[in-house]
Amino acid sequence: MGLLRKLNKRMGSAVGYEVRRVGRSDAPAGARTTGTAHAADDAAGRARSPQVAFRPPEDPKADRLVRRPVFVVCPVRSGSTLLRLLLGAHSRLYAPHELHVRRLEVRCSARLAERSMGVLGLERGDLEHLLWDRVLHRELVKSGKDFIVEKTPSNAFAYQRLAACWPEARFLFLLRHPASIARSWYEADPEKRTPEEAALDALRYMRATERARRALPGHTVRYEELTADPESALKGICAFLGVDFEPEMLEYGTRAGDELRDLQKGLGDWKEKIRSGRVQRGRELPTGDEIPEPLREISAAWGYLDGRAAEAGAPAEAGASAAHAEIDKVWTRDGRIRITGALHGESAPPDVRWRLLLVPRGDKKRRLIYPATLDGTRFDASFPVSDLARDDVSEPSKPSQWDIHLVTDTDDGEVRLRAGRHLDDLKDKKRTLVFPAQRALLDGGHAVLVKPYYTVKDNLSVECAADEARTPAEAGMTAKARSTS
Repeated sequence: MGLLRKLNKRMGSAVGYEVRRVGRSDAPAGARTTGTAHAADDAAGRARSPQVAFRPPEDPKADRLVRRPVFVVCPVRSGSTLLRLLLGAHSRLYAPHELHVRRLEVRCSARLAERSMGVLGLERGDLEHLLWDRVLHRELVKSGKDFIVEKTPSNAFAYQRLAACWPEARFLFLLRHPASIARSWYEADPEKRTPEEAALDALRYMRATERARRALPGHTVRYEELTADPESALKGICAFLGVDFEPEMLEYGTRAGDELRDLQKGLGDWKEKIRSGRVQRGRELPTGDEIPEPLREISAAWGYLDGRAAEAGAPAEAGASAAHAEIDKVWTRDGRIRITGALHGESAPPDVRWRLLLVPRGDKKRRLIYPATLDGTRFDASFPVSDLARDDVSEPSKPSQWDIHLVTDTDDGEVRLRAGRHLDDLKDKKRTLVFPAQRALLDGGHAVLVKPYYTVKDNLSVECAADEARTPAEAGMTAKARSTS
């Protein structure tokens, strides 16, 4: 090791840089926005890296080789090795062992090098991001696949930095019964920690995962669903990632080859169960009385305390398993409403033209149609709010609702997919996800407010209602002022 250190130091003197692996730490690498707000979650006495300022790339096309990596954000012992092997069996997804890239640091060992990088506009955080991106790109190119999946559990502590490093990254949130996580964490090394210590240590990861889940868009999957009905769980994940489900994913051992034999402790699960090459049913779930007191709050937050989400094999939420257009983002601005997402449960054959269809309730014969752009199963479509307001001009004071669909024509007739958001765990979207209204001024002097909203069934619709804040006379004065200006 002495020789390696000397060589590294000599290299630093010559070129101004040394590459080092960060010491053991589960603390976030740090950011301008995070500071030490969650330092209490770090075990006392652990060495932590200094806070490093970070930011998104100024020019993603020049600064990033990997554009849309997939990160599995999860606690320890949550089934992430099983998930990554299942995803890695897909022909387009490469899911290596835990890479721990966030623990790779770049340091300037000479002031001249620091000045030089400053002239290039590169700070330490930027340089580290370039290194992380290059590591992921190297492995992805070697695999010959399209997308890389990274599942290091400690990434949960650095979710903000990962999202900044790769602005187009996709996030999968993997949950498991907290008491099962704690028990498995203890059994992984019973000489290292007591059951009580295992519960508290695992809780840090659970809290970090929950913070990420609240802050980032993504897709949530549960270990219990993955082991009870892997096909349905994987179909939901594939739809979110914009790739077709492949049945070969279920028999991951046939594609894993020597990888199952070479699993290493510290880089994921390494035990016999995972080496079987097939999904094994999960252990029996703990009862409410078996949940340690420190884990009861997170168990309730994840829906396990009263058993709502805990039963393995329980049916999916209504609408989640049916074919639909799963929405991930909604924009309401500049007089338009734009939605993006992915087709779920429905393939998107090439050369098939999809359209966005709006149908008013109570009159299914009326319809508004707009083009929709598809990239694989990913869709992007928008429409002007003035069209909906203009179509309702006959009764401006009566609110109307429009339902949103994606449609295409096939030899068997029209395929119509309702647009909605069913593949996450957010409850009561109608009240919790509220979008701003946009005003449309009609020729008759009436102003109409147009805004999207989620229904009680988590489908997306649009409501048009008269703007009570502006009278027809006021609207007319505004229109007259515009005509004379």
